[in-house]
Amino acid sequence: MAIAAAVIVVAVIVLAILTVVNWPFTRNAVAQALQQQSGSTVQIARFQRIYFPHPGCIAQGVTFRRGSTPGPSLATIDKLRIMGSYHTLLFHHITLVRAERIHITIPAKGSSQAQSETSGAALLPVELGKLGVGVTIGKIIADGAEVEFLPDKAGKQPLVYRIPKLALHNLVQGQPLLYRATIFLPLPPAEIFVEGKFSPVRPGAAGQTIMSGTYDVERMNLGVFHGIAGTLASKGSFDGLLQHITVQGATNTPDFQVTRSGHPLHLVTHYKALVDGLNGDVVLESVTAQFGRTTVVAAGPIESEGNAKGKTAALQLYSDHARVQDLLWLFVNDKKPAMSGPIIFRAKATFPPDDRPFIDKIRLEGDFGISGAQYPHPETQKDIDVLSARARGKADEVEDENDRRGNDSYDPGRVLSNIKGHVALREGVAHLSDVSFDVPGATAHVNGTYNLKNEDIDLQGYMHLETQLSKATTGVKSFLLKVIQPLTSAKKQQGSIVTLKIGGTYSDPKYTVLPTTKKQDTSILENKIGKGH
Repeated sequence: MAIAAAVIVVAVIVLAILTVVNWPFTRNAVAQALQQQSGSTVQIARFQRIYFPHPGCIAQGVTFRRGSTPGPSLATIDKLRIMGSYHTLLFHHITLVRAERIHITIPAKGSSQAQSETSGAALLPVELGKLGVGVTIGKIIADGAEVEFLPDKAGKQPLVYRIPKLALHNLVQGQPLLYRATIFLPLPPAEIFVEGKFSPVRPGAAGQTIMSGTYDVERMNLGVFHGIAGTLASKGSFDGLLQHITVQGATNTPDFQVTRSGHPLHLVTHYKALVDGLNGDVVLESVTAQFGRTTVVAAGPIESEGNAKGKTAALQLYSDHARVQDLLWLFVNDKKPAMSGPIIFRAKATFPPDDRPFIDKIRLEGDFGISGAQYPHPETQKDIDVLSARARGKADEVEDENDRRGNDSYDPGRVLSNIKGHVALREGVAHLSDVSFDVPGATAHVNGTYNLKNEDIDLQGYMHLETQLSKATTGVKSFLLKVIQPLTSAKKQQGSIVTLKIGGTYSDPKYTVLPTTKKQDTSILENKIGKGH
């Protein structure tokens, strides 16, 4: 939107020049031409005619205002220089136009000034950027332009887009305007190199302006956003109407990280999006993000909601090719993730535009399934192996093999676990529901919360064992042994059910297993049958 605003102002200058190419370049002629093409009141502080060595003029302190509307000016130009030659003027050719330090002011959305300017836009009498018959312009330079978006509340700083370089080349009647520009984005800080073309802007139909081109971002600092960091590079192209531009390209961030985890990873994305150049709203048609050996696909809008400042992203996320260790690596600060294995998930993630840290403001809800999970920490995997053996009444076999190998040479990883459930993430806390965890011989069903900020765990539910408790207890030390060992009363039904509670933290979980009453067993079994477990 900023580059479009700057190019349109330059186009106003072009149209004004065309009405005075037959000489003389006078203050009144230039002011009236600018006024006619912009639909605004134009004032020139100082004016100088130039005859030698080249014909032309210099207008300084050029100000554009919307009639008698109070408030800041629409645009200002410190110095406007028009240069030609006596020979080329005969052929309606302008050699060079240089507009120094253009400053464009965009009023806050919803303000009286914005409403006035919107209604006035339809009064433009001609198409901006449309050249007259037989007229050509060699080059237009508008370096040092700025586009300032005024704040919606008093005391807030305006948002300013600087355009250090802006040039239009070889303007010919009947052809789109060709431009090349460098834009400095204030948030996130980055320089963007853009080149392309656009068609004349018709009065009252700026959104129908045809635009196309390419862009290149070498370094975009993501650290200005609370909670994430990294340096992003991106290249792509755009094409379409100003109000409906198709943008596609790729990004490369070799050091992306969620800062609380401290784990950088190489993030690469490919995307296609629709952009409304009139209000900045974006619809992501498809985004494919790759990091580690995980691929995540996203789609959804990034748009204004009501009177909220900034844009809210509401994205649908899914993956059939992901690893749980890659996802955990984003959010936990352990040296290695506590779990590994393939995961599939479907979720909706919402990112509001507030200034809170990333982990606090993200809202996510979805379902996940992990198959064949293993645990890189040997002690954790050993606990899972022993749990499975106990649940099947074969704890002695595991213990005997462990004794033969020696405690320090235990070979973990024989038992895989499956996990699935539903998660709703709010304010940095994951609310887990209908979570099932199963290993050969045992299935657990739990609900509760996991706090991503302090890694506190609060889960509770039940566990069904294939064997009776009396056969599930031996002398092996495991994460369930200390609480199961005193429970020696046998269950008459096939297998047994125990109450399960998990507390502590991610790095130091605490497990509590208690026997259930017959009434609890009956309730649990009825609940299982009702849910189809």
